[in-house]
Amino acid sequence: MKRRLVLGVLLMTVLGGCGLLQEGVMSDSVSDGRVEDPRETGPGDIDPGEVERGVLKGRVVDERGRPIEGAEVVADNQLLYDSNEVVRTGGDGRYRVATNIGATFHASATITRRYNGREYSLSLAPDDDAPFAGPSGAIRNFTWKLAGEKPGGLGFYGGKVLFRVDLNDQLDADTFLDDEKVRLTLVPDGPLIDGSEGSRIVRTATRNGDGSGLEDVPIGRYRITADYEGRPLAVKLRGGGDYAQEVVADFTPVMTGVHWIELELGLPRG
Repeated sequence: MKRRLVLGVLLMTVLGGCGLLQEGVMSDSVSDGRVEDPRETGPGDIDPGEVERGVLKGRVVDERGRPIEGAEVVADNQLLYDSNEVVRTGGDGRYRVATNIGATFHASATITRRYNGREYSLSLAPDDDAPFAGPSGAIRNFTWKLAGEKPGGLGFYGGKVLFRVDLNDQLDADTFLDDEKVRLTLVPDGPLIDGSEGSRIVRTATRNGDGSGLEDVPIGRYRITADYEGRPLAVKLRGGGDYAQEVVADFTPVMTGVHWIELELGLPRG
């Protein structure tokens, strides 16, 4: 009996070393058949380097790589309207949510920040914007970007500075001003919405789907001046105030991820 036991142990050792012993065969461990709910695992336990079946997971950071707590991640079920799972990131910026149903999902993420007395809901940039099969699972990491183009041609992470210009040239009644010859200068008045130091922006206006102005401007408070081929323009906020040489303006939230500054411009009178 002892000889048979020893031979059996030696046989198991040889087979295991050759890779011929399958996982779970001749094992002392016993499974109770339960599948762990991925949502029961804390964010700090997530390994973002490996895809897990039936789980969407990842990490949210700012452009300096610092984790963002409280970001909202949505796993949107593409087959059923308004059917999704929503989760928030932990202190290490990580999240995970179960997607183990027969449907295709798309992941998106936003953060909310209060800045100069206003609340902004900001879209985050995914490292991969492709939909995925829920049972297969996926990793989707997100970065808070102040500027840059969104996936799918859906605009920019920065805001728009839009203007209407008085087309009449007071020095020449037969001449009308061309809004694409207007140049705007924006000087940050304090830190940007993420606390970083902004840069001076000098750009000529272009036309876009919402009007004329500048696109993809990092959200912040700016001192704004304008000129037309070198001739100073008077500027004011749209819908109120008096014309002046410059105006201090914050972006107005329009909807999630869309923020505008709206101005009125004109050549100085007299």
